[in-house]
Amino acid sequence: AWYSDHHHDAKGKNVAYSYSYLFGYAIDLPAGVHTLKLPVDNRIRILAVSVAEENPYVKPVQPLYDVLPSSDAGAPDFTINAASSLSIPQGRSAVTSVFVMPRGNFSGPVTLAASGLPAGVTASFEPATTKGFSKMTVIAADSAAPTAVKLILTGTAGNLSHSATETVTVTPVLKDTVSVSLSSAYNVNAIYADGVKFPRANSLDSDGSSFSAQTLGRDQVGDKVVLHLGPPNAPDAVSSKTVDLPAGRYRSVTLLAAAVDGNQPAQTFVVNYASGNPSTFSQSLHDWSSSRNYQGESIAAELAYRATADGGEDSGPFYTRAYSFALDSSRTVRSISLPVNRNVVVLAVTLVPAAK
Repeated sequence: AWYSDHHHDAKGKNVAYSYSYLFGYAIDLPAGVHTLKLPVDNRIRILAVSVAEENPYVKPVQPLYDVLPSSDAGAPDFTINAASSLSIPQGRSAVTSVFVMPRGNFSGPVTLAASGLPAGVTASFEPATTKGFSKMTVIAADSAAPTAVKLILTGTAGNLSHSATETVTVTPVLKDTVSVSLSSAYNVNAIYADGVKFPRANSLDSDGSSFSAQTLGRDQVGDKVVLHLGPPNAPDAVSSKTVDLPAGRYRSVTLLAAAVDGNQPAQTFVVNYASGNPSTFSQSLHDWSSSRNYQGESIAAELAYRATADGGEDSGPFYTRAYSFALDSSRTVRSISLPVNRNVVVLAVTLVPAAK
């Protein structure tokens, strides 16, 4: 970003021809970020930080710092930048950002294209031609095979063409699973549409905060299974109850859940069968604002914000997590008893049938 042909020593004297540099770093931030944690290293100095909402892409009228070489020097050219990896469950989609960075006095536009995708996976750009920023949506059909490939992003402007690679991973989703209806057991309002006002007590955390329906969607994928959610703006989740399960023999049960008011260690889940002793599971749950995982839990979704009782938003990120428990597939299940703890809330349950 800047350079000098000398620097000063500890006594303040010039050290001639000892070149010194400042470097600029651009970081593409995910939605909802509100803090920046710097490296714990006293050899690194940060002189300035700026942020910008780049939707649409923001381009300064002139450089805000020295450019090496000058933005007007050299042949017009550009580069393409994108995230290094993207993960998509079968039958789902994911969105990532693509940036066109000009060099010299290049001013675009650049037409984007994607290649190298496997069968059943498609990519589209909005906009497809840009001078700076585009959103790439990658869709994996139900039929797409689990795989990891190098997607090639290509930008073309006249005779100029440049590429970047991004690893796209299609993750498997189990078929023929059984979604459990929780409607008869709903006793928590966990999800609200954006802009809806609601009583503080009627919320996920009982203190005025719930998930946003816009960020959560109508279903999620966790531990390779689809988990269907209840309707927003009404009781749509369960806490501290026993939930009836469809009678049958299953090899596992997966729950989509959230812990509130701090981490909830060593919570007891009990699966009851039509005969014999129940299966008891002890599972710790991280708070919905924590990005860490205990053993046995995995993040199903990272959400940029949550809904607040006044109809507003509270910046995140916040998380839903999946928890899977192995069942005795030789016996018929009857119900699952959740922890008697209002700070543990279950949003969805899906059963995986025993192998035939």
